[in-house]
Parts: sequence; structure tokens; C-alpha cells
Amino acid sequence: MRQALAERLLAKVMCWAPEDVARELPVLQALADHKYDEYQQFFPGIRFIESLALWLSQFGAADERRIAYDFIKKKLVFCSSAEMNHLVSIAYPDHVRPLLLRRAARDAGIDERLVSKIAAHAAFKIRQRQCLFLGLSDGARIDIFRRSNSPDLTHEQILPTYEVSPPRVNELLNELSTSVSTLLDSEAPEEMRKFRTIVLLDDFSGSGLSYLRASDGHSFKGKIGKFHRSLTAGDGAAALLVDIKQLEIIVVLYMATDKARSHLETLSKKVWEPLGVKNSIMVIHQLSDSICLHPDDGSAMGALIETYYDRDIEDQHTEIGGTDVKYGFAGCGLPLVLSHNTPNDSLPLLWADSKKMRALFPRVSRHRKET
Repeated sequence: MRQALAERLLAKVMCWAPEDVARELPVLQALADHKYDEYQQFFPGIRFIESLALWLSQFGAADERRIAYDFIKKKLVFCSSAEMNHLVSIAYPDHVRPLLLRRAARDAGIDERLVSKIAAHAAFKIRQRQCLFLGLSDGARIDIFRRSNSPDLTHEQILPTYEVSPPRVNELLNELSTSVSTLLDSEAPEEMRKFRTIVLLDDFSGSGLSYLRASDGHSFKGKIGKFHRSLTAGDGAAALLVDIKQLEIIVVLYMATDKARSHLETLSKKVWEPLGVKNSIMVIHQLSDSICLHPDDGSAMGALIETYYDRDIEDQHTEIGGTDVKYGFAGCGLPLVLSHNTPNDSLPLLWADSKKMRALFPRVSRHRKET
């Protein structure tokens, strides 16, 4: 009954004739059933078609509603939970493991093309065990990552957070020493009792700024900046995990934009290379800039963005992006929705709830706006 009412409301809002209803509703229902209804931040009892009808009703003119509707139908990118879990599951075997195989091949003097021989060699097995995986947020989906990579990786080398306590550091090093000794069938030498590779995992980045950004002087902020400080502090617990001269840092993002990757690659060099630390950014699914909206592209949607923008959604956290958020944080302009939440890098017309704006996919923010 509620679904039928939502469909009638949508038809009324869009001023559809019966033939329009017959053409459009099956497509919308298929999209809702396949993906959009799984969005986790809808209010209780609300589903996509009802949310769409209420969202479209905020636009005053019929032409505006048509433009907004066409944008959702043709341009929206929605990443489902199953799709994100797939990216998590292939991150190690398809991206990180091949790099470790190449490193082990070099160490053992084996031709890189002889993959099976390298994988069976003790040099690779030790390299793999000397790899520590740390989640940068809940979005890293560490539970899925662990299950997808057992038995190649042990639970002891996969942690949900990059903030590691001193007692946990001792446990990790003892477990590593025991595992390497087992692989060698003899006591592990001192230089093999520390991690050689640290992989930082997370789900999405639109701008890269929340992970790494330059601060005053020679310091860096963001999650990676914070991890860098913990790793390089002489008295820090995390510093005991590695020999910085032998370390390699890999940042793995399951999904990211061209903009985020470029930003992180540029700043990562400035962070790690002065220490002689190898570093790389791996993006499992990269979003092209071609899907983004920009103020100068002259799109019809741009006029709606200008007309219905509410500056009240800005706060001290959005200021970090260096611009207003008409086109999302840092002007990313993404038409993206993730099944668990909508990133603030996306267009606010999709996610912002305020006195002047109604969200299609309501967003839950990590930060509470200060008044």
C-alpha cells in the first residue's frame, strides 16, 4: 500500500501521463529493487521511490524536477554493499600480493615470471607474513578482508585500526617472530622480526584531504599524517614495529577518484621519501573525473545547485576543503552514493538536509556542527 502511494505521489510530482507512468515506473522499481532500497540511512519505513518523490517536490518548477529526475536516472553512481565487498575481496590477491611476489623474486633472485616458484619459496612466505594490514576507519571492512584472505594471511597481521597500543605491539612482534621461525624451521634472525610492509586500508576517498594534507611547517595532518607521526616518533609504540630503513608503505583504497589518487601520490612522496621509505597508492576501482560536475561545465544541474544551495550546511570541517560545498567537499562534484552512507564529496543536493534542502539519500556525518 505504501509503495503504491509513493508511486502515485511521484507521478503527481512529475505531472506524468499514464503512458509516462508505464514507461518510467518499471525502470525505477528495478533500480530500487536491485540497489537503491538497500541504502542504510533512509528513515524507517522510507524506500527509494518515496524518498525520490519527496526530494523532487522541493524543486519549484516542472523543468527543474525533470532535470533533477533525469540526473538521478542517468548520472547517479550507486555502489552497493556487494560491489564494495567484491573490491575488498580482490584488494590483496589482485593488487598487494603481486607486489609482494615481485619483491620476493628480487630477494631470492628468481625470474618474476615464475609466479608459482616464487609463491612456494620461503622468501615470499616470509615477506607475506612480514606484511601488516591496518584499517584507517570502519570503512576498511576488516571482517570481510580477513575472511577473503584466509589462510594466506593470519588474523594476527590484520588489525581494524592504525592506532596500536604498546601491549599489542609486543604481541604482534612475538607472533611475527614465532611465524617466521616456523617458516625457516629455525630461530628467526633479528632483522626478520619486524614488519617490512604496512598496508593501510580504507573504502573511499574523493579528495584525499582527510587522509593527508600539508600543515604549517613540515608537518602533515590527516589519518596518514597521524600514522606517520606515530611511526617516526622515537618513543612511539608503533615505531617498534618496523625498521624504518627497510619499510614500505602501501595505501589501499577500495574506491577513489582521480583527484584523490593524484593528491595522495604527490603528498606521500613528500611524507615518506625523506625517510627512504618506499610508498605507493593502490586504488582498486578508480572513478574518472569525467563523472564529476564542475561549476564551469554549463550543465542544467548546475543551475539547480546554485538555486537550492544552503550555506548553513557549511562548518569548520567543510572549510578544510578550501571552498564552499555547492559541489561537495573540496569541490569534488561527485554523483556518488555508497550503500552505507553518502560521502560529503558528493553533490549536497543528494545528501544535505537543512531548512532549504531535502536529501534524497540522507547522510550521517562523523562531525556534529558546532553552533
